[in-house]
Formats: sequence, structure tokens, C-alpha cells
Amino acid sequence: MARFTVVGGGIAGASTAYHLAKSGHQVTVYDRADTGQATDASAGIICPWISQRRNKKWYRLVKESAKYYPEFIAQLQEETGLDTGYRREGSISLVKDDHIQNLAFERIQSKQSDAPEMGDVRKVSREEVKRMHPNLTDLYPGVYVEGGGQVKGAILLKALKAGFMKYGGEWINADYDGQSVDGTLIYTTGAWGIEQRHEPGVRHQRSEVLHFRLADSQNNDRTPVIMALGPIYIVEMGLNQYAIGTTHEDTESFEAIPSQENYEYLRGLAHRYFPDSKIEDVRMMVGLKPYTRDFLPFLGYAKENVFVINGMGATGLTASPLVGREVARYLNNEETTLDINDYSYI
Repeated sequence: MARFTVVGGGIAGASTAYHLAKSGHQVTVYDRADTGQATDASAGIICPWISQRRNKKWYRLVKESAKYYPEFIAQLQEETGLDTGYRREGSISLVKDDHIQNLAFERIQSKQSDAPEMGDVRKVSREEVKRMHPNLTDLYPGVYVEGGGQVKGAILLKALKAGFMKYGGEWINADYDGQSVDGTLIYTTGAWGIEQRHEPGVRHQRSEVLHFRLADSQNNDRTPVIMALGPIYIVEMGLNQYAIGTTHEDTESFEAIPSQENYEYLRGLAHRYFPDSKIEDVRMMVGLKPYTRDFLPFLGYAKENVFVINGMGATGLTASPLVGREVARYLNNEETTLDINDYSYI
């Protein structure tokens, strides 16, 4: 049995701690619950196959992560008896017109042979989009991916903490004091990784998400995730409640107060995609999403006995459960699905 100290209690830290404790190790997590943690503000879309990013290492990470999710969720729910907020209702990528729809369909479907977990991939007409998501505008056709899903970060984190402690882990809601520890120190501090002052360099973006309800609409839930035009998503969060986001702003600030400008922008988008509905605000949320070099997550040693997991960015909730498993296997000297050296670039 080895000794591990994990600093940072987001999904990446909790998943790593959970998988290590499950392997029989002595694990302690320190988490100071900073306002603006990306876990709380993320909509948690699990649909990496629609991305147009060409970084093969990044795609391999998120593809394997999406494949692992159903197994991971089933195990965690069985162990804890808790909901994880994970659902697979499919996703629809909206496009401007039929020509773009054909191009998007060919691009997305080309990935299906290497990722059968995508399930059915098909073009959907404007009328089909409206049938699948009755409150949504019927202005746009789309491409439907059956395997697309979502997860609620705060609910998943609660379940992970319960699973971690079931296996004997210790969770301390406090700042790590920086003193040397026996065993291996694992930093999963996200945007606050800049405080450790070691490589890899961490920067962050501020993202904002608007949660709202449709006050006068028919009762609808279990709707597909919507990837709207531009880098915008719409995710169902409950009966007639949705989240729409997100904005992306490079910043050095850790301020987590929503801005009026972004609120007005996102509310305008809500009216655009739900033109026939009365929209009532629920809340605005701000998340600080960390990035490392080339927007590729870093997994590796910063120095002897100090391991770093950071730079998860906008795909943190997709990738973090698998990253936790893979890092635990790596530290156990077990075979990994990913080549960790691909993500250890210092």
C-alpha cells in the first residue's frame, strides 16, 4: 500500500483519489472549494466525436473517456447508491443549411467505425429537430448522434466523494499547508495551478453559463443535448429548465461574479433558440477553465514525487473520470489504455 496526497477536489482530483483508494492505497484529498471551480459551472456534455479539433492525442483522450463513461457510472452508482447526473439522450448538432448538414454528417459519421459507442448517426430535418426538442426553434436542421450524453458536475462529484470515502479515503475541506508528505503528492488544482509555480505553465479562461426556465411551455424533459451554431450549447437541466453557454475570455483574474454583458448575450441567445417561450432566469454561473500548452491536458511528474494533472479545459467533465483511472493505473505500474507519455511533455 502506497501513500498519496491529492490537492484539489474537482472531478479530476476526486476521480484520481477514488481510483487509487479503490486499488487499496492510503489517500487524502485536500480541497478548499474555491469559487469558480470549473466542475460546478460546466454543463458536462459527453459527445467528443462532433469536435473539429485535429489534435490526435486530445481526441484519443476524449474518445476513450466517452467510451469509459457508462462502465464508470454503472460501477459508481452500484457502489454508492447515488445518482450521478449522467444521461444519454443523444445530441443534435445544429447547422445553418442543408449543404453544411451534409458536410457535418460526413465528418461525424467518418469517426463511427473507430467509435461504435457513438451509436446511430443520422441527419435530422428541421421538423425532426422540433419533434425531438419541442420547445426549440425549427429554423435549423442538424446531425443526431445517439451516444451523446451529459453529466451534472456537482452531482457526479458528490457520488465520487462517497465512493472515495467508502474505500477508506480521507477528504479534508481545507487548504493544503504545503508541507512535505510521505509518498506522492498529486496536484489537480485547475486554474489555481499557477500557485504551485512549476511546470507546466497554467493559464485559464473565464466561461459563463445562463440557467433559465421556460415558464409557459409544455412539460418536456429528457431532451437531447443541443450543439447550437458557434461554440454554443443548450443542455436540459430539469423539467423545462436549461443551461445555455458558454462565453470564453482569457483572463488572469479569479473573479467569479457574472458580467452584465455576457448575461445579455446569453439571454439573447436563449430567446433566439426558444422564440415562442417565456424565459425566466434561474442563475448565472462562472467557471474558470484551466489550459496548458497547445490546449492539451498535462499528466505527469513536475518533479520527483510530485505528479500534476491539469489543463483539462472545456473537456474536463468528459475526460476526468478516465484520467483518474489511467493515472491510478500508471502510478500502480499497471498497463494503461492511453500512453501517458503523450500527455507528459515537460
